[in-house]
Amino acid sequence: MEVIYHRLLQKDLRAALAYYDAEGGEKLGDRFFQDAEDTAARVIANPRGFHYIEEGYRRRASLRSFPYHLIYEERKQLVRFLVLRHDKRHPGFGLGRR
Repeated sequence: MEVIYHRLLQKDLRAALAYYDAEGGEKLGDRFFQDAEDTAARVIANPRGFHYIEEGYRRRASLRSFPYHLIYEERKQLVRFLVLRHDKRHPGFGLGRR
């Protein structure tokens, strides 16, 4: 299985980490990061185990303990992570990424 992370996903992750580090300290930021990594691992292990968000290949995997989700595309032997988005963020945020 090939895994690709969109270059702007790092920006999404850094912004969320900065928020949790500032609001709750480094331990909260570490918990957030671990939850994001665990969610990505669940997707890689079972890419078809999450629901579609629109027609085509895009799916959404929610983090377990934080109000964020990963949007990704799943195709033959490929998972491409596109966006880390807050649950309250505009639904169109990041959907233009390829």
